[in-house]
Amino acid sequence: MKKAFLAFLVFGLTLLFGTFHRLYAEEVILVHSNDTHGIFKPFKIKAKNGERLVGGMEAASHYINEIRAREKNVLLIDTGDIMTGTLAAEVEYKGAIGGAMIEFLNRLGYDLWCYGNHSFDRGQKNAEKLVALAKFPTVMANVVYKKKGKLFHAKPYHIFEIGGLEIGVIAVMEEDFLQEVQREMVDGLDVLPIVPSLNSYVPYLDKQTDLIIVLSHSRFNQGKKIAKHISGIDIVLVASEDGRFEEVDGVLVKSTLGHQKTLGYLKADVKDDKVASYEEKLIWLWADVDLKPSPQVAAFVKEVEKSIGKEYAKVIGEAKLDQSRSHYPVRNAPIECSLGDWITDVMRWKTGAQIGLHNSGGIRADIRAGPIRKSDVFDVYPFQGTLVVFKLTGQQLKEVFESDVERGEDRLQVSGLKYKHYLRDDKPYGKRVLYIEVNGEVLVREGKVLRPKKVYTIVSNDYLVGHAEDKYFGFQATEPRNTGMPLNQALIDWLERFKVLDYRLEERIIQVRK
Repeated sequence: MKKAFLAFLVFGLTLLFGTFHRLYAEEVILVHSNDTHGIFKPFKIKAKNGERLVGGMEAASHYINEIRAREKNVLLIDTGDIMTGTLAAEVEYKGAIGGAMIEFLNRLGYDLWCYGNHSFDRGQKNAEKLVALAKFPTVMANVVYKKKGKLFHAKPYHIFEIGGLEIGVIAVMEEDFLQEVQREMVDGLDVLPIVPSLNSYVPYLDKQTDLIIVLSHSRFNQGKKIAKHISGIDIVLVASEDGRFEEVDGVLVKSTLGHQKTLGYLKADVKDDKVASYEEKLIWLWADVDLKPSPQVAAFVKEVEKSIGKEYAKVIGEAKLDQSRSHYPVRNAPIECSLGDWITDVMRWKTGAQIGLHNSGGIRADIRAGPIRKSDVFDVYPFQGTLVVFKLTGQQLKEVFESDVERGEDRLQVSGLKYKHYLRDDKPYGKRVLYIEVNGEVLVREGKVLRPKKVYTIVSNDYLVGHAEDKYFGFQATEPRNTGMPLNQALIDWLERFKVLDYRLEERIIQVRK
């Protein structure tokens, strides 16, 4: 009788708790950021009623604290690229360049992060130091040492126990990672294909967890691809700066606007090993309100400001009007930009080259009309890139711009030449570049190269030259010579000499409709 009663009791408890699990969902709140790029102070953006201040670590602290005060089961996650963008990411903190950005995440109470491609802009040793400074787990499942196959200083995933749920978080890097960083900074590393990498871990995670979150340091479409091809996952947080959200085959795919404009917010009700319902939004980090940041965050903002020092606050020139970067391929945005014209002109001024080329993606901030400080130059070009001089023939120049049109993004800014081209959809590859003029001399007319063997001297940055074959040109640059001159120092030199920056678009790049 006693055995029968115990068996009945066990059965009843199992039934009771099993029914409870089926009837009630557990809630988790995901708050996520991406592409902070060294921003720790608020900045102005255009809003409906004029300009507003947005961003900064004090604003982030304020809004994160508000969420934690009213919500339970909050997970705070960063999906990469805290580095490269402002001087805060260039100063040394506790032995790591950019270590202050990790310390901000520590003080904000982040639960997990994955590094991004820009974590390697100052080399692998420095990236290791960033990981070591983090007081929270670092996850990355597909960046490995080429020879050993061992993961680069991270766990592939981490499992949280929160609110009665087991939540697995795994991260992957974009597959063109090695092309996005200066070659010498990632020498000896490899990036494994995303889908096979996830498939090697997710089946195990699925057995151990109630919810699986993938962090994808990639473009949004890659996040959608992950949602379509990896079974068992529930959420993909993407480090794309577009603030998008889509539900793809039952998987929630979400990003933020990046650059500390917004935080991502996703409330998920989890039931029976899946998301039963959800609420998603972007939380704008408005800084022109009564902010109440954590004291430790506010104190560290002041400490970082002091560390940057007076030197970078020196006024070295004046912008007569706003100088802008390119936002192509955003609809109706021109390829050419005033900052691109200036930067490539400075390259030629410093080296005497006939032609200057610079990738649009390497221009990271605008310059507002008014005084220009040294810090503004580092905001525009926060990298350690140097000027490299090389040779191209007339025929190769045509091929460079054919490749540029085909690539369709991170287009080249130019100096010393003008060219016209058809849109990518209007003509086939090889027949798009209609006209090229080099310093007043016509090189290409009606698509025909008039001087195919003539040799021209080109100057660009070492990142572009290092990836000429696999990303920008389709072939290696001929006879490259690294001058050792930092590009941002060349920009400072120009401003200190000429003082006034007053560039307007000069129609160096013209798109032609057929």
